[in-house]
Amino acid sequence: MKTRIASAAGLLIGLAGIAFVVKTLVTKWDDVSQAFGDIDPINLLGSLALGLCAMTLIGTLWVSMLHARGHVVSRRQALSWYFTGQLGKYVPGGIWPIVGRAELAVRHDIPRSDAYASTGLSLVTTYLGAIIAIALGAIASRDHLPIAALIIVSLFVGYAVFSNDTLRTRVLSIAGRISPNLQSLTEPRRLATLAIAHVPAWILMSLSTSVTANAFGAKISITDMLFVTSASWLAGFVVVGVPGGIGVREAAFTSLASGMIGAPMAVSLALMSRVVFITVDLLGAAVSNVVARSAVHSPNENL
Repeated sequence: MKTRIASAAGLLIGLAGIAFVVKTLVTKWDDVSQAFGDIDPINLLGSLALGLCAMTLIGTLWVSMLHARGHVVSRRQALSWYFTGQLGKYVPGGIWPIVGRAELAVRHDIPRSDAYASTGLSLVTTYLGAIIAIALGAIASRDHLPIAALIIVSLFVGYAVFSNDTLRTRVLSIAGRISPNLQSLTEPRRLATLAIAHVPAWILMSLSTSVTANAFGAKISITDMLFVTSASWLAGFVVVGVPGGIGVREAAFTSLASGMIGAPMAVSLALMSRVVFITVDLLGAAVSNVVARSAVHSPNENL
């Protein structure tokens, strides 16, 4: 019942986000259409490459989590499971990125418990990395220092609580009722290490969006982009039941970036960034599966 309520609430938030983006498109259509008309397609190729690097890094870290559990799997094969599983985030429900990736691992003889635990840990540490990236962007831009201070204090308090065995047990018990993914949390030091290891992926994603902004001729600093991109993706993730955070991410991005580049440019950039990362997911799935098939016949397939 709680899951259904959360999914329904998430869907309503997603629809509200879509309505916000559509309203901005309609009211600012002349400016938006001009922005799309002036776009530089060469920059979009650079954005696509950076986005693919970001997602490959996240996938590689997930593979390292499987290795840490003692499973000898080919990185090429496992990356094909990762990218194919990523396509599940566009299916309504919120669980399909986890199920898709984990079940593909299970089909290749990874124990179900390890497949789901590694996938849950991957998602949690990916978005903990996003929170760190938000703080870094806020500090570097100097425009959101109170938010940075709040995040830093919260992270330190969370680490202190999680380092206490008794408190950690209670926290995991409560967290498991909210989301089964949180039951996958590892010991504090490794959790922090994995979260920090994901920060470069968020920097790459922000660089990708910055290059997309350049394609529109928009001027926004990389530090501001790190803050806006990471925060908008996090918003899309935490709202349960919205496929791929559609609507929520775009609404958050538009709201945060409008004061920097104007609403028409912000909504244009949010929409084009969505197109870029959908293409990244599709291209990643296609290429990784081709590479995985070729690796079957390679003497170095475990590399």
